Amino acid sequence: MSIQHFELTGADKSIQFSPYCWRTRMALLHKGLAFETVPWFFSDKSSTASSGTETVPVIRDNDTWVSDSWNIVTYLDDTYPETPALLPNQESLALARLVESTCHTYVYPALFPIVLTQVYEVIPPECQPYFRETREAFFGTTLENITIDEATGKINLAKALSHFDAMFKTQPFLCGESVGYADYVLFGVLKWADVVSRYDVLDKTSLVGVWFDKVDALFDGHGQLAKKARD
Repeated sequence: MSIQHFELTGADKSIQFSPYCWRTRMALLHKGLAFETVPWFFSDKSSTASSGTETVPVIRDNDTWVSDSWNIVTYLDDTYPETPALLPNQESLALARLVESTCHTYVYPALFPIVLTQVYEVIPPECQPYFRETREAFFGTTLENITIDEATGKINLAKALSHFDAMFKTQPFLCGESVGYADYVLFGVLKWADVVSRYDVLDKTSLVGVWFDKVDALFDGHGQLAKKARD
Protein backbone atom coordinates (compact mmCIF):
# COMPACT_ATOMS: atom_id res chain seq x y z
CA MET A 1 0.00 0.00 0.00
CA SER A 2 1.41 3.39 -1.00
CA ILE A 3 1.55 6.33 1.39
CA GLN A 4 -1.48 8.60 1.27
CA HIS A 5 -0.56 12.28 1.06
CA PHE A 6 -3.45 14.63 1.84
CA GLU A 7 -3.01 17.85 -0.13
CA LEU A 8 -4.83 21.17 -0.29
CA THR A 9 -6.67 21.14 -3.61
CA GLY A 10 -8.39 23.59 -5.93
CA ALA A 11 -11.80 23.44 -7.55
CA ASP A 12 -9.92 21.69 -10.33
CA LYS A 13 -8.84 18.59 -8.40
CA SER A 14 -5.65 18.33 -10.44
CA ILE A 15 -4.35 21.54 -8.83
CA GLN A 16 -2.49 21.13 -5.51
CA PHE A 17 -0.92 24.30 -4.19
CA SER A 18 -0.01 24.31 -0.50
CA PRO A 19 3.67 25.28 0.07
CA TYR A 20 3.94 22.81 2.95
CA CYS A 21 2.33 20.02 0.94
CA TRP A 22 4.73 20.70 -1.92
CA ARG A 23 7.76 20.37 0.33
CA THR A 24 6.34 17.09 1.63
CA ARG A 25 5.65 15.87 -1.90
CA MET A 26 9.27 16.60 -2.86
CA ALA A 27 10.46 14.80 0.28
CA LEU A 28 8.52 11.67 -0.71
CA LEU A 29 9.96 11.83 -4.22
CA HIS A 30 13.48 12.37 -2.83
CA LYS A 31 13.17 9.16 -0.83
CA GLY A 32 11.69 7.26 -3.77
CA LEU A 33 8.57 6.29 -1.83
CA ALA A 34 5.33 5.46 -3.61
CA PHE A 35 2.48 7.77 -2.64
CA GLU A 36 -0.95 8.83 -3.78
CA THR A 37 -2.43 12.31 -3.50
CA VAL A 38 -5.71 12.58 -1.60
CA PRO A 39 -7.56 15.89 -2.24
CA TRP A 40 -8.24 17.95 0.90
CA PHE A 41 -10.39 21.06 1.16
CA PHE A 42 -10.86 23.93 3.61
CA SER A 43 -14.59 23.15 3.67
CA ASP A 44 -14.25 19.43 4.43
CA LYS A 45 -11.51 18.32 6.79
CA SER A 46 -13.13 15.02 7.72
CA SER A 47 -10.71 12.92 5.68
CA THR A 48 -7.85 13.71 8.08
CA ALA A 49 -9.86 13.71 11.32
CA SER A 50 -8.05 10.58 12.53
CA SER A 51 -4.74 12.46 12.36
CA GLY A 52 -5.81 14.80 15.16
CA THR A 53 -5.15 17.97 13.16
CA GLU A 54 -7.19 20.32 10.99
CA THR A 55 -4.36 21.31 8.65
CA VAL A 56 -2.29 19.68 5.95
CA PRO A 57 0.16 18.22 5.05
CA VAL A 58 -0.84 14.92 6.55
CA ILE A 59 0.37 11.49 5.49
CA ARG A 60 -1.05 8.08 6.28
CA ASP A 61 1.41 5.23 6.10
CA ASN A 62 -0.64 2.06 6.64
CA ASP A 63 -2.14 2.73 10.09
CA THR A 64 0.24 5.55 11.02
CA TRP A 65 -0.90 9.16 10.67
CA VAL A 66 1.70 11.95 10.67
CA SER A 67 0.95 15.67 10.44
CA ASP A 68 3.11 18.79 10.08
CA SER A 69 5.86 18.92 7.48
CA TRP A 70 8.67 18.81 10.07
CA ASN A 71 7.19 15.77 11.79
CA ILE A 72 6.73 14.10 8.41
CA VAL A 73 10.33 14.56 7.31
CA THR A 74 11.57 13.13 10.62
CA TYR A 75 9.17 10.21 10.33
CA LEU A 76 10.25 9.43 6.77
CA ASP A 77 13.95 9.45 7.66
CA ASP A 78 13.39 7.31 10.76
CA THR A 79 11.02 4.84 9.12
CA TYR A 80 12.83 4.47 5.80
CA PRO A 81 16.55 4.73 6.67
CA GLU A 82 17.53 2.71 3.59
CA THR A 83 16.33 5.52 1.30
CA PRO A 84 18.20 8.83 0.70
CA ALA A 85 18.17 10.93 3.86
CA LEU A 86 16.36 14.25 3.89
CA LEU A 87 18.07 15.56 7.03
CA PRO A 88 21.25 13.49 7.37
CA ASN A 89 22.76 15.58 10.17
CA GLN A 90 22.20 18.54 12.50
CA GLU A 91 23.76 20.95 9.99
CA SER A 92 21.18 20.03 7.33
CA LEU A 93 18.39 20.55 9.86
CA ALA A 94 19.82 23.93 10.88
CA LEU A 95 20.05 25.03 7.24
CA ALA A 96 16.47 23.98 6.52
CA ARG A 97 15.26 25.88 9.60
CA LEU A 98 17.24 28.96 8.51
CA VAL A 99 15.71 28.81 5.03
CA GLU A 100 12.22 28.53 6.53
CA SER A 101 12.87 31.50 8.82
CA THR A 102 14.14 33.58 5.90
CA CYS A 103 11.06 32.66 3.89
CA HIS A 104 8.77 33.74 6.72
CA THR A 105 10.64 37.03 7.17
CA TYR A 106 11.06 38.03 3.52
CA VAL A 107 9.49 35.72 0.94
CA TYR A 108 6.00 35.12 2.30
CA PRO A 109 5.37 38.86 2.89
CA ALA A 110 6.32 39.49 -0.75
CA LEU A 111 4.10 36.67 -1.99
CA PHE A 112 0.93 37.34 0.00
CA PRO A 113 -0.05 40.41 -2.10
CA ILE A 114 0.52 38.35 -5.24
CA VAL A 115 -1.00 35.04 -4.25
CA LEU A 116 -3.91 35.47 -1.84
CA THR A 117 -6.58 36.63 -4.29
CA GLN A 118 -5.36 34.06 -6.80
CA VAL A 119 -5.70 31.27 -4.23
CA TYR A 120 -9.22 32.55 -3.55
CA GLU A 121 -10.02 32.22 -7.24
CA VAL A 122 -8.77 28.62 -7.61
CA ILE A 123 -10.41 27.06 -4.54
CA PRO A 124 -13.93 25.62 -4.67
CA PRO A 125 -16.75 28.16 -4.13
CA GLU A 126 -17.77 26.47 -0.88
CA CYS A 127 -14.26 27.11 0.50
CA GLN A 128 -14.13 30.78 -0.43
CA PRO A 129 -16.09 32.25 2.53
CA TYR A 130 -13.82 30.49 5.04
CA PHE A 131 -10.69 31.55 3.18
CA ARG A 132 -11.78 35.19 2.90
CA GLU A 133 -12.93 35.43 6.51
CA THR A 134 -9.79 33.92 8.03
CA ARG A 135 -7.29 35.75 5.83
CA GLU A 136 -9.00 39.12 6.12
CA ALA A 137 -9.16 38.72 9.90
CA PHE A 138 -5.44 37.93 9.99
CA PHE A 139 -4.38 40.87 7.78
CA GLY A 140 -6.99 43.31 9.05
CA THR A 141 -8.17 44.28 5.58
CA THR A 142 -9.82 42.83 2.48
CA LEU A 143 -8.12 40.51 0.03
CA GLU A 144 -8.56 43.18 -2.62
CA ASN A 145 -6.71 45.76 -0.51
CA ILE A 146 -3.81 43.35 -0.01
CA THR A 147 -3.42 42.64 -3.73
CA ILE A 148 -0.85 44.51 -5.82
CA ASP A 149 -0.23 44.68 -9.55
CA GLU A 150 1.92 42.17 -11.41
CA ALA A 151 4.90 44.44 -12.05
CA THR A 152 5.18 45.59 -8.43
CA GLY A 153 4.69 42.06 -7.18
CA LYS A 154 7.56 40.74 -9.28
CA ILE A 155 9.89 43.54 -8.15
CA ASN A 156 9.08 42.93 -4.48
CA LEU A 157 9.54 39.18 -4.82
CA ALA A 158 12.89 39.58 -6.58
CA LYS A 159 14.10 41.76 -3.69
CA ALA A 160 12.94 39.19 -1.15
CA LEU A 161 14.67 36.37 -3.00
CA SER A 162 17.94 38.32 -3.26
CA HIS A 163 18.78 36.95 0.20
CA PHE A 164 19.43 33.60 -1.50
CA ASP A 165 21.38 34.91 -4.49
CA ALA A 166 24.79 34.78 -2.81
CA MET A 167 24.50 31.05 -2.21
CA PHE A 168 23.54 30.33 -5.81
CA LYS A 169 26.59 32.22 -7.05
CA THR A 170 28.83 29.51 -5.65
CA GLN A 171 26.72 26.34 -5.58
CA PRO A 172 23.84 24.84 -7.58
CA PHE A 173 21.59 24.08 -4.60
CA LEU A 174 21.04 25.48 -1.12
CA CYS A 175 22.40 22.20 0.24
CA GLY A 176 25.53 22.40 -1.92
CA GLU A 177 26.31 20.21 -4.89
CA SER A 178 23.17 18.11 -4.47
CA VAL A 179 19.58 18.91 -3.59
CA GLY A 180 18.30 18.52 -0.04
CA TYR A 181 15.41 19.36 2.24
CA ALA A 182 16.39 23.03 2.61
CA ASP A 183 15.88 23.33 -1.16
CA TYR A 184 12.43 21.79 -0.88
CA VAL A 185 11.47 24.31 1.82
CA LEU A 186 12.12 27.28 -0.49
CA PHE A 187 10.84 25.44 -3.54
CA GLY A 188 7.52 24.70 -1.83
CA VAL A 189 6.94 28.38 -1.14
CA LEU A 190 7.65 29.37 -4.73
CA LYS A 191 5.73 26.43 -6.20
CA TRP A 192 2.68 27.65 -4.27
CA ALA A 193 2.80 30.87 -6.25
CA ASP A 194 3.75 29.13 -9.48
CA VAL A 195 0.71 26.85 -9.32
CA VAL A 196 -1.99 29.41 -8.48
CA SER A 197 -0.76 32.51 -10.32
CA ARG A 198 -2.12 33.67 -13.66
CA TYR A 199 1.39 34.82 -14.57
CA ASP A 200 4.95 33.63 -13.98
CA VAL A 201 5.99 35.32 -10.74
CA LEU A 202 9.70 34.47 -11.03
CA ASP A 203 12.37 36.03 -13.20
CA LYS A 204 13.68 32.79 -14.71
CA THR A 205 16.96 34.47 -15.70
CA SER A 206 17.77 35.26 -12.06
CA LEU A 207 19.92 32.98 -9.92
CA VAL A 208 16.88 31.87 -7.93
CA GLY A 209 14.92 31.41 -11.15
CA VAL A 210 17.60 29.14 -12.60
CA TRP A 211 17.72 27.14 -9.35
CA PHE A 212 13.90 26.87 -9.31
CA ASP A 213 13.87 25.38 -12.79
CA LYS A 214 16.48 22.79 -11.73
CA VAL A 215 14.36 21.66 -8.80
CA ASP A 216 11.18 21.81 -10.86
CA ALA A 217 12.81 19.40 -13.35
CA LEU A 218 13.81 16.82 -10.74
CA PHE A 219 12.20 13.41 -10.59
CA ASP A 220 11.37 13.28 -14.30
CA GLY A 221 10.06 16.83 -14.33
CA HIS A 222 7.51 16.24 -11.58
CA GLY A 223 7.09 19.92 -10.76
CA GLN A 224 7.05 20.96 -14.40
CA LEU A 225 4.23 18.54 -15.13
CA ALA A 226 2.05 19.79 -12.28
CA LYS A 227 -1.17 21.50 -13.35
CA LYS A 228 -1.17 25.29 -12.96
CA ALA A 229 -4.13 27.63 -12.80
CA ARG A 230 -2.88 29.44 -15.92
CA ASP A 231 -2.59 26.26 -18.01
